[in-house]
Amino acid sequence: DWLFTTPLLLLDLALLAGASRNTIATLVGLDVAMILTGLIGALATEGAAFRIAWWGISTGFFVVLLYFLVGTLTQNAAQKSGDVASLFGTLRNLIIVLWSAYPIVWIIGTEGTIELIGLGPETAAFTVLDLAAKIGFG
Repeated sequence: DWLFTTPLLLLDLALLAGASRNTIATLVGLDVAMILTGLIGALATEGAAFRIAWWGISTGFFVVLLYFLVGTLTQNAAQKSGDVASLFGTLRNLIIVLWSAYPIVWIIGTEGTIELIGLGPETAAFTVLDLAAKIGFG
């Protein structure tokens, strides 16, 4: 699901900001890399260190993606009308807040290695995040 929906959310946001094709391709590439490396970490059976390493790589892609959101796309959106810039800022902030919660839930849940929360609360958290990110954005 995330491999299809998150690039579409980023595409919508980038088009709103008037981003170039290169910027859009970079955002989508970073997003796909983030999702795939996170999936490797989630499916890994080689032990905690291996899972945390892939979580870190995935989170690294996310940090670079955030850099583009608050840098390049924000600069592009600032050149648009006040309404467009305001809408962009709201949607960007929604993505930043909600998407930042995913790696936190993963690392403290049963998927990660800390296991501060059980499978039920972890699943509920991911469900709420998915609904908020997709319905809130739409």
